[in-house]
Amino acid sequence: MEHPQSSSKLALWWKNLGKKGKINFFLRIAFWLLAIAFFVFVLFGESFGISLGKCLKLSVPISGGWEDIWPRIVGSLFYLFFILGVSRVLQFILLHLPTTSRKAATMLKLIASFIKYAGLIVTILMIIAVWGVDSNSLLLSAGIIGLIIGLGAQSLISDIIAGLNIVFEDEYKVGDIVVVDDFRGTIQEIGLTTTKIIDPAGNVKIINNSQISTVVNLSDHPSIASCLMYIDYDEDLVRVENLLRDNAADIKKQCPHALDLPTYLGVSGLQDGYIELKMICHCKEEDRFQTERDLNRAYCLLFLNSGIDYPYNQLMIGSRALTHPQDAADPEQLKRFFAKMAGDSAPKAEKKSVHASEEPASKPFDTPRPVEPSPYLEDAKPVAQASKEAQKVENTVLPKTPEK
Repeated sequence: MEHPQSSSKLALWWKNLGKKGKINFFLRIAFWLLAIAFFVFVLFGESFGISLGKCLKLSVPISGGWEDIWPRIVGSLFYLFFILGVSRVLQFILLHLPTTSRKAATMLKLIASFIKYAGLIVTILMIIAVWGVDSNSLLLSAGIIGLIIGLGAQSLISDIIAGLNIVFEDEYKVGDIVVVDDFRGTIQEIGLTTTKIIDPAGNVKIINNSQISTVVNLSDHPSIASCLMYIDYDEDLVRVENLLRDNAADIKKQCPHALDLPTYLGVSGLQDGYIELKMICHCKEEDRFQTERDLNRAYCLLFLNSGIDYPYNQLMIGSRALTHPQDAADPEQLKRFFAKMAGDSAPKAEKKSVHASEEPASKPFDTPRPVEPSPYLEDAKPVAQASKEAQKVENTVLPKTPEK
């Protein structure tokens, strides 16, 4: 009986393959079925009058006729299935070997990529040799053609050399988190000509090895996870700082990916309505974002449990209807003010019998306030009196002196 967990994993694997992955899966199955059927046919070919030695002859000129052509077809298929089959088996073994070192994994993938291309080249050479082409002259011609292609395909050669340099210089390995041309992601594969980088969203960027000029390897050293917390200016800053230092061990327990105790760096900013505090700790680059989320949660709970007030946005309301302190202290005046702000009509006054001698009720915002004498007016009276006397002296016309 099939285990339900294994069946669910198989269904999930099949679902994640995608359309292209499913097509490749069926093509691989078809390739191996054809290869097995062909080898069975060749092994029992003596009963069909097939000589394997005749089919595998190389560099034999074609004499003409069907009797000379069909063994070459069988030989071409034999070399195709045999060489490509061995190449695929070697690639599968290399890519699934258990390794604990990233450098070893990178080397295995590079060797598997080399075997893939070498298998294709050897298959083409063997098939051409089966059809009567001299292999020695073919290799010589291939050398000349390779020289010509090398002059015209300098970018391809530079990609291969750059790929070998990346591996042997150990600039980065499979699984490292790097930043290349402002693209941050994890190294998925290092090939002979290209490097594949996948970001957290699953997007894969393929870059030619020769075009990778500047790389920031974030996995070479521990990264820094930071946390910013804010307190009000009314809070005791010294008390908060002591609280942060005393609870560093408890914060570390709530952050499983932190490599050390969180460190309080100090006041990182004095903003308009709050004080900004900064704390950091070290972690692996692949755990940096989760560590920052854990730090935010831990410090938030610490502040809430310790009764530390958070700063919050405040709305200041001003109005000409509240120009005097007595207006703000009058509940009825405030009710009328907020009613007007909300768009409602002012509360209506109760109807009373108005006599001819009574004056009409004043409007809500026309209520007269008692005028309180200012103490500064008494001090200003002597100054005003002296100013008036000086003005009289200036306006006095002196009599003219008689001329002699």
